[in-house]
Amino acid sequence: MNRNNHFFGVLLGIVIPLLGILMVYVLRCMPYEISLDTFILRLKTSNRFFSSTLSLAMIACIPLFTYYRNRRMYKTLYGIFIPVIFFAILIIGRRFNIL
Repeated sequence: MNRNNHFFGVLLGIVIPLLGILMVYVLRCMPYEISLDTFILRLKTSNRFFSSTLSLAMIACIPLFTYYRNRRMYKTLYGIFIPVIFFAILIIGRRFNIL
């Protein structure tokens, strides 16, 4: 199966940051016994918390960039880059109350 395509990259670019958000929840909020419902409510209501959490979640994409760049799978790399740009626009928009 050829993994060097745009669709696979977009799928990875969406799923990995969502797993990064879950990792941020586990590392930042679970030690203080904050429920997942409270975490999601805070993401919805606090622009500052939303932008910092999503920015930390985007760090999970760095190994993807490195892996696919070193393997010269540029179609997948481009596919990963599209959702990352979308998330970056979303972070900036929420941080400065544009969105």
